[in-house]
Amino acid sequence: MTDKENKSPLQIVLQLEEARIGEPARLESIKESLNTGKELLETDKQYLQEKASELHKAIEHQMMVDWAIDFVKKLQEKEKRQNVTIDELKKSLEKEKSLHKLDKKFAQEVATQLKVAVEHEKKVKWTLDLIRQLKEAKVGEPDKLNEISRMLRSGQNVEESHKQYLEEKARHLKQIVDCKTKATWSLDAIKKLQQAEIKHSQKLEVIKQAVENGKLVSEREVSYLNARYEKLQRELEHQNKVEWTLETIKKLKEVGLGMPERLDKIKQLLEDEMPVPENEARYLREEYKALTQMLSLKRKIDWTLSVIKDLQEMEIGNSQRLSAIKRNLEERRPVPEAEINYLSHKCRLLMIITKKMQKEFEPSNGESKTEEAHYNSILAELNSAIAESEKLQIKIARQAA
Repeated sequence: MTDKENKSPLQIVLQLEEARIGEPARLESIKESLNTGKELLETDKQYLQEKASELHKAIEHQMMVDWAIDFVKKLQEKEKRQNVTIDELKKSLEKEKSLHKLDKKFAQEVATQLKVAVEHEKKVKWTLDLIRQLKEAKVGEPDKLNEISRMLRSGQNVEESHKQYLEEKARHLKQIVDCKTKATWSLDAIKKLQQAEIKHSQKLEVIKQAVENGKLVSEREVSYLNARYEKLQRELEHQNKVEWTLETIKKLKEVGLGMPERLDKIKQLLEDEMPVPENEARYLREEYKALTQMLSLKRKIDWTLSVIKDLQEMEIGNSQRLSAIKRNLEERRPVPEAEINYLSHKCRLLMIITKKMQKEFEPSNGESKTEEAHYNSILAELNSAIAESEKLQIKIARQAA
């Protein structure tokens, strides 16, 4: 087995870094994968093999050059002269070869072991610093953190469960630090924006007073006023849309339309001024369409019930017959065609009597026909409204189940 084959991938990476062979960023990424126990990609394995071969050749060449220079220097000192012939060098090299054998593998292993020890020491220091930060932030169990710290300081192996514990707490700490940083920055930003708004308010007040006193304002002030007006108008329109949408969600929940959890999620996004995903916006539009349909159907049925009430109070038509129609409507059951025609006839009669009682002028033929067309349209669509209303009620019941 060759010298290269005996080395672990981590040793090869460390040696490549030390010799400055290869791309530093890629070597660091491979080292991180090895340290965390991840499987290397085939491309990374091939890359390491190529660079290891390059390193091996460089080491052999460098060691040969260094040894030759050192040997010549010693020979010059021994012979006490600067010029040495080739034959003298050859004889001296043969003699040196028999006396000393350079163990390149040993020298490389010593250098690698030293580098591994340095890397380990860095990891220990980093982990101890992490434990200190966790304790300061009151993240994790103090006793457990102290135990891990003691093991690190004494050179003991840290159990895998402890490593996982530290990784989990490190993520927790990162989240705390990130949230604190962003919250602090956001508060500072809000403060600056509030100060800017105060300045705008003061500037607008000056322009307002000038106009009220009949003074002319400059072209710059007019441009500023127009730009500010348009900006605030856009912001107010956006705010009105948000408030309208929140009110729509409230109505949907009141009548039982839509999935409560999904509606609550959209509501939270709007309240937090966060973008609503397109699929959620589409869902909300569909539910709003069902809501408007339900309210329209309800208005038609309620109008008819109101007319029946007026007819009964004024004793127009057969009260029992009207009550039967009323029950059908309240129970969302179809009304026979004959009963709809009967109701239409009584509605026309009610309209005539009501107008006479109010002693109003006779409306023009156009107005009379318009009103008649209105209630005839509602009554003609009454059964359709009842059927559609029943479908929506079934949908609501299924969503609630």
